[in-house]
Amino acid sequence: MTINNDVLRERISLLGSFLGDAISRQTGEETLNTIETLRKGFIQQRREPNEANKQQLIDFIASLDNRTLKNVIRSFSIYFFLANLSEENYLREQRHALRMQSDQSWEGSFLRTLLECRERNIEPAQMQELIEQLKFIPVFTAHPTEARRRTTMNLLQSLFTHSDALNNLAEDSFAYEQAKEKTAQTIDLLWSSDEVRTRKPLVYDEINNGLHYFNASLFNAIPKVYRNIKDAIVDIYPELTDYPLPAFISFGSWIGGDRDGNPFVTHDTTEMAVLMHADTVLRHYQVLLKKLRRELIHSDTIINIAPDVYARIKAYATLDQKVFYYNPDDYNNEPYRRLLSIILAKIKATNRHIQSKGTDLDAAHDAYANPQELLEDLRIIRKSVNTHDKAHGEGLLLDTIRLVKTCGFHLAALDIRQESSYHSDVIADIFANASNLPDYQTLGETERQEWLTRLLEKPGTPLIYTDNLTDKTREQLALMNSVATLRKLVGQDTFGSYVISMTNNASQLLEVLLLMRFAGLCRVDDAGQLSADLPVAPLFETIEDLKNIDKILPAVLDNPLYRGLLAHSDNTQEIMLGYSDSSKDGGIITSAWQLYSAQQTINRIAAEYGIKTRLFHGRGGSVSRGGGSTHNAIAAQPAGTLHGEIKVTEQGEVLYAKYANTDTAVFELTMGITGTLKACSTRFVVQPPELPNYEALFARLADAGEQSYRTLTDHTEGFYQFYSQVTPVQEISLLNIGSRPAHRNKGLPSKTTLRAIPWVFGWSLARFTLPAWYGVGSALSSVKEDEALMREMNSCWPFFNVFISNIEMAFTKSEMSIAQAYSQLCEDEGSREKIMQAVIDEHELTFSGLNSLLNQTSLLAHQQNLAASLQWRNAYLDPINYIQIELLKRARQKDTIYDDGDLSVEDPLIRSINALAAGLRNTG
Repeated sequence: MTINNDVLRERISLLGSFLGDAISRQTGEETLNTIETLRKGFIQQRREPNEANKQQLIDFIASLDNRTLKNVIRSFSIYFFLANLSEENYLREQRHALRMQSDQSWEGSFLRTLLECRERNIEPAQMQELIEQLKFIPVFTAHPTEARRRTTMNLLQSLFTHSDALNNLAEDSFAYEQAKEKTAQTIDLLWSSDEVRTRKPLVYDEINNGLHYFNASLFNAIPKVYRNIKDAIVDIYPELTDYPLPAFISFGSWIGGDRDGNPFVTHDTTEMAVLMHADTVLRHYQVLLKKLRRELIHSDTIINIAPDVYARIKAYATLDQKVFYYNPDDYNNEPYRRLLSIILAKIKATNRHIQSKGTDLDAAHDAYANPQELLEDLRIIRKSVNTHDKAHGEGLLLDTIRLVKTCGFHLAALDIRQESSYHSDVIADIFANASNLPDYQTLGETERQEWLTRLLEKPGTPLIYTDNLTDKTREQLALMNSVATLRKLVGQDTFGSYVISMTNNASQLLEVLLLMRFAGLCRVDDAGQLSADLPVAPLFETIEDLKNIDKILPAVLDNPLYRGLLAHSDNTQEIMLGYSDSSKDGGIITSAWQLYSAQQTINRIAAEYGIKTRLFHGRGGSVSRGGGSTHNAIAAQPAGTLHGEIKVTEQGEVLYAKYANTDTAVFELTMGITGTLKACSTRFVVQPPELPNYEALFARLADAGEQSYRTLTDHTEGFYQFYSQVTPVQEISLLNIGSRPAHRNKGLPSKTTLRAIPWVFGWSLARFTLPAWYGVGSALSSVKEDEALMREMNSCWPFFNVFISNIEMAFTKSEMSIAQAYSQLCEDEGSREKIMQAVIDEHELTFSGLNSLLNQTSLLAHQQNLAASLQWRNAYLDPINYIQIELLKRARQKDTIYDDGDLSVEDPLIRSINALAAGLRNTG
């Protein structure tokens, strides 16, 4: 897909002119002149670098007060919003143009993918089997790289609609002038509203932000995805025209369920999240039912309606009388509308029942017991409508049915996540309060497994005969009881998995199962078989834990009781792989290699034990946290490691980038689904003949890369102090971005205690992007004699090709001149010079290594569209970076981020973080 950059620049320029008008009108010409001075000055610097001119710009920034800097930052931040929106809209138009050409479509589209399947001799029965086993599960998480307010997101959504009209109307038309006026008015509102929060977000805010994307795009996108794949099936596999699609999309969420290191997520928060999920989806069903009631106006005085429709109305006679108390004859000859009115009343009652937590008995009487009952009512209507009006039977009615199959009453399955040592502490407390149990803390791993298995084998719900429990234990038991209650209230799909982070022993899975027993979430039947309502998913995230999978998994699978539990769970073990911590721990290359090897290890162990696995990929937005193209990443997984199902986290600013509007959401979901389809088919995932040689060379690359990375980050004296001073990481933890603390544990901050997200975020903002590439240059240099083999790997091995492509993109976002400017914030001159020299040397090695491997003279020479996008962004990012450096100096001179002057320095500082995140796009 080729981008006409002239057209795109023209569109961005038009929106930019509206922004300039708004700034001039609301803030004054002087502010606009200041902004223009910096904008033009840094653009000129990019074209013709001049140290004296650059210093003048830096001095000019230093002369500006906080309030002026706030306005300057806001202008660039909003400009990036507008540019991103224009770029997104333009790409959507390009995809639409391709779709309109019957013989073309984009890489990853349903049409192209199914056509490739047919060309690879995948028969209709095989295609049906692939779709039957398909399950694509995006899981939304709250992370501090997305500081955008919901108000701003709503404005940008409106702006997307207005600018879309602007781009597709004749400039001499009245409609164009109207669209222009609406666009200008919306940008005016954007400038006059606050794009960042003035307070630290609550978990409630984060839940609300996650739910925004369902109303903004996903409720419309989900049915479109099903419709698009069905159209492609009919085109490419006409033999499957009558094949009813299964619901292969489902959504998950961690927002309100992820309590790992976040003291603000409690059992009450989890309950709130579930109720908000249910309220969102049930209110949307009401909107759809009202639309259907306006559409299905067929009269039985004109056409024949199926008897089942009347029978269902009769079955709801009591509720029917209640709904039509005002006029018993209303819709008497329009049975679809009558039944839809009853269904609408039942949906309202269902929501009241759930929101009352089961206390509203009148609502409970009229409520649906489960989504299947709603689906049955809708299918009765559809079956009848299809006998006389196929268009309406296959229209909104079918879309509604597919949405209900996908979202149920729970909307998105809430995963619970907690760190492994937390459960161990709780179990130790319970053991300490039971006279017949040993001191858990002193038990070895084998003894722990034996005692936990013994307790799990006991029938009945275990009881606790003491009130002398720690607050931590009480909270954990309260959580388990809340989960049990909410599953009964909302449905069995309300919760997804129980994820155990930092899993390093088999006993940690058994600990969670024992804690479930206290709430009846886990039980033993009369035959001694164990079953659980939530699957327990170990999360392997450090390099060491990834290497130890071949010890941990067999240890738990050798337990007969646990194996019996899997037999009750479709014989499937979910396993989560953490990209973030493994990359922070050992560097990007060894992280990629260990994740690749871990998947092969898991596949081998699953085959040995005769079980299935579902891999849950904990990917972030940045490359160092597993970011990049979802389609390519999934399709490039090791052969045989995907078995139809994949879960993948959607984090930070990625949520907005993917799901801000319907068309983009359709595109992103499509890319993920087709990537999964390809990865599950042996016709696509064919191992290269030279794979053993490729893997051996990558292992050497990983060893060399890890050694280089650890030498800098673990074994260089003063390195963490350097990092904490030259990046905004200290300020990130204090600003109003995320509810979760930046460090896992209290005490002396270090690389080990710092979470992966602020680690990556800080390096990205300071334009080092160090976690995404450091060690790559040394690794490539260490195997220079095998460069011909590496080029072959890049051509023949999708895993390596995707890895190198992502590294190149992330590396291109690093700017050593700006990183050098940030490095001056380091107080220790000796450390600064030593560390910066190491960074610059590795940067040069990486630059030459990538270009040599890719046989090019400039970065992204083979990705011209991306290169052009990054190039124009740099000139607008530069002033924000230099402003941020100035603000960091001001904040730290006061030994606080607050300033008693005209405006606190905190205000423009948080805006600079928001602006850089908008401009860089995948910072965390």
